[in-house]
Amino acid sequence: MSDKKNKTKLTLVSNNDKDKNKTKNNKVMGSDLTEKMRGFCHDVVGRNGEKGMSLIDAYRNNYNVSKDIKPNTLRMLASRLRSKDNIGIFIEHLFQQKQRLHRMNEVKLSESKIETILKKIEQMADDTNITDHVRLKALEMLGKNLGIFETNINIQDKRDRTSTEIESELLTKLNTIINK
Repeated sequence: MSDKKNKTKLTLVSNNDKDKNKTKNNKVMGSDLTEKMRGFCHDVVGRNGEKGMSLIDAYRNNYNVSKDIKPNTLRMLASRLRSKDNIGIFIEHLFQQKQRLHRMNEVKLSESKIETILKKIEQMADDTNITDHVRLKALEMLGKNLGIFETNINIQDKRDRTSTEIESELLTKLNTIINK
């Protein structure tokens, strides 16, 4: 009888990130939440690029809250909801998605700015009404962007040779050049 009381409970722990959108029961992230809970999470993180709400405002927006409720009670209810594990995990998931979208939009924006600048430089290079100095500078900038003026030459010779072998090889090559 004492053996049953002293038995330790073991739980299986895994750090397997195969599918980050699934929870431990193979459910899709957030599927165990009610509509109000999901709405609360989305309002805290922010929807469609908008800034997120405070916990109290998000709670008030998604739950039927009486106007007579005390602010401390409302703060406690919102905080208690936020502290639930599944809510916290879903909010973190939404926040990471929002950051990924933000980074993707930044990359797209910077690519379009570069294209716009290059088009303007090309127009300046082709415009005969602009001074030659400005046109030459525009062409130089285009050339640099295209990598035309790069002079870095990397030669990788991975053979192991001694200095005498290199010297004899160079002498042989020089003799063939001179004798042509």
